[in-house]
Amino acid sequence: MKYILAVLLYLSLPIMVFSAEPSPIKGPLKQGGYYVGHVERGDKVTFQGETIKLSDDGTFVIGLGWKYKKQANIRVDHKAGGYTMYHLAVISHDYQTQEITGLPPKYVSPPQDVQERITRDAMAVRKARAIDSDLQNFREKIIWPVKGRISGRFGSHRILNGEPRSPHTGLDIAPGAGAIIVAPLGGRVTLVSDQYFTGNTLIIDHGHGLSSVYAHMQKTLVKEGQVLKQGDQIGIVGMTGRATGPHLHWGINWYCERLNAGIALDIE
Repeated sequence: MKYILAVLLYLSLPIMVFSAEPSPIKGPLKQGGYYVGHVERGDKVTFQGETIKLSDDGTFVIGLGWKYKKQANIRVDHKAGGYTMYHLAVISHDYQTQEITGLPPKYVSPPQDVQERITRDAMAVRKARAIDSDLQNFREKIIWPVKGRISGRFGSHRILNGEPRSPHTGLDIAPGAGAIIVAPLGGRVTLVSDQYFTGNTLIIDHGHGLSSVYAHMQKTLVKEGQVLKQGDQIGIVGMTGRATGPHLHWGINWYCERLNAGIALDIE
């Protein structure tokens, strides 16, 4: 009886498949990158212990945080039965150190009377980044929001007016004041806000947790809730908030993970 029960229990377990099929995500994978993958309709994808949102045709997106050092382990449970494990190597990135001087002291060590505003700003950004919509714009091939000199790299360890601060979480592009910024991916505007640190700021949702942020703008040209196509005008380059010169701070997120736009553009 015990033998029969053991056999039945064994037969009820999912079977791990050692497949010669290619990975559902094309590499190489890098720290800070986001990657679009595809599985068969009806399959299930698990990454970092979480079930990943799938489109009806099995398309999905994942993001690797800027400190992601381990291999990316992706499990695909097949609708037909069994599952396959993919262990994908992740290339690490050497981050620079960037010193910035000339910032007003209130932007390096904010006074107590603005702390409540800073907290509200952060809550609004977190709420926008948590959106998990069914939009499919994450599938599009990304384009530059504006072209110009790269004045700040993602992940740089920053020293502001001689004081160490958190790493930089975006790509800074300096084309000159007044340059027009366009949407690098289509989507829906989920935040338009004048923020203490980042000045005139907007966030666009591209679907499945992927979003992008644009900061320090002289002016925003869109409204919350507006649906955008790739290439639509969204703002004008400026230097509002904590900035020493006109530039666009451009960031990408996969939910709470900060990602490197430079990888998406193949410049990192």
